Amino acid sequence: MIVYGLLLTLLAASALIQIDKTEDNAGARIGKRNNIALFLSCFSIYLLMLLKAPLTGDYSRYAYNFLDSVNKTIQFYWDRNMDSGFYILTKVIGEFHYSTVFYFAVTSAIICFSLFFFIKRYASNKRYAVYFYYTIGLFAFSLAGLRQALAMSICLFAYEAARRRKIIPFLLLVGVAYLQHKSALFFLPAFFVGWVPWKAKYHLVILSVFGIVGLFFHEFYALVTEWMGYDYVIENTRNGGIFLLILLIIGFLGIVYRKKLLEVDKNNLFFLNMHFVVVMLWIFRMFTRTAERPTFYYLYASIILLDRILSLKLEGESDERTRRFLVLSSIIFFGLFFLYRTLRDRNMVPYIWIFY
Repeated sequence: MIVYGLLLTLLAASALIQIDKTEDNAGARIGKRNNIALFLSCFSIYLLMLLKAPLTGDYSRYAYNFLDSVNKTIQFYWDRNMDSGFYILTKVIGEFHYSTVFYFAVTSAIICFSLFFFIKRYASNKRYAVYFYYTIGLFAFSLAGLRQALAMSICLFAYEAARRRKIIPFLLLVGVAYLQHKSALFFLPAFFVGWVPWKAKYHLVILSVFGIVGLFFHEFYALVTEWMGYDYVIENTRNGGIFLLILLIIGFLGIVYRKKLLEVDKNNLFFLNMHFVVVMLWIFRMFTRTAERPTFYYLYASIILLDRILSLKLEGESDERTRRFLVLSSIIFFGLFFLYRTLRDRNMVPYIWIFY
């Protein structure tokens, strides 16, 4: 637990240092420093993922799968026709070096480098964005859901194809991600919803579809899981309310500052729409934990949206004080939220160092 808290403190301090400056208003020199700080932050997260020994939880299962890959062939994994890309990748890594440390070094590098390039490309305050990633739950999920975390990392590059409306690169990237984890197909709607105009007629259609899905949720859920080849049943959940509140607050701020966001960059519409996909999916998550799967693909957009909201150049001293208050309070709140979830779920405790 101590090592997670230490990195939390370092990332929070880094975000606070940059509270008044973003790459948009700080100049090229500060922007370069931010990129270096982002790289160091991602590298610290990488070390945290790498140095966790595969002795407990999901890490141990992935380690066992890697060690067992020596007894399997690439053709065997391909014929399984279920996340074959992930298992083939596992087999190929084992052919280079048969070591679980090397295996997690490679897979963790894919996740962290994808995160680095994503935040570098889209975030205004990169130090804040990486802190948000660490605390909001995506980092914790990467320790448990390696297959989907790799698929999500590939889809981070598909964001750009969706933003530019380039269908072929988008489909190719999602297809590669699908080979890592079938849940990547849930990211396909991103190509269409990202640029839905903010007009009542479009929103009414979306809300109507959402309502119909809600009314027939059990039937729709059964169809999707059968099509995806899953044998999951609806998993009841009694948590997620705090997270939903966070998403609603971000959405509220997005609506309040929507005009300002679009004046600064029309591409902010893409991240605003994607965030509301997260909100709608998380409402379903309140009834079944399985809905987390598609939500995480879109949650990266929420990171960028909040970062861009809190990086706006606001006119007036009172507006600026409000922005500073939001940045400071969110850093504190997200830190407490991270500690609370870590202690509650124990999904990252204990930390076992590979050299212990």
